[in-house]
Amino acid sequence: MKSTALHDLNRKFHIHIGLLLLFFIWLFSLSGLILNHGDWKFTSFWEERQERKIDFTVPLSVLNHSDPEIGVMEFLKISGEVQGLQRTSEILAFRVQSPGIVSEVHINLTSGSGTEKMLKYNAWGKLRTLHTFNGMNKENHSQSPNWLITNIWRFTMDGIAIGLIVICISSWIMWYRVRKD
Repeated sequence: MKSTALHDLNRKFHIHIGLLLLFFIWLFSLSGLILNHGDWKFTSFWEERQERKIDFTVPLSVLNHSDPEIGVMEFLKISGEVQGLQRTSEILAFRVQSPGIVSEVHINLTSGSGTEKMLKYNAWGKLRTLHTFNGMNKENHSQSPNWLITNIWRFTMDGIAIGLIVICISSWIMWYRVRKD
């Protein structure tokens, strides 16, 4: 009797966790196929990217922010994971990346003049980026993600990985019981 109750609970747990994770399983399956088969015509995103270059002048008050790159991002209305920050007495340069959008910003700190080069990908490019986006800096592994959305995304991916492990274990338990019977 007790074994049957545990079996029923395991089965319900397996089904409900599986249904909860189904969307993400499809998302990762599709984005994994796109990564593995970048030569498929319908998944091309690099050739269809939009490029834009903007020249701007930043008010010096923005550059006096405690983190000038954050002030510049607010001024330019861009958001994402800040990477590759380079700051000297004359130049501020950094990259801002979010799924499907990459902006490279260069600013002359003495004059406040700067440029933003932006790449914007189509839906396939966004999906591909979501598969690999974790906010980790490849040049500096000790730097942790600095964008709230990246931290939420990482937490969600960890939860999905744990959920998939739980589903596998519950499957083995159900398989063992069927095999035993």
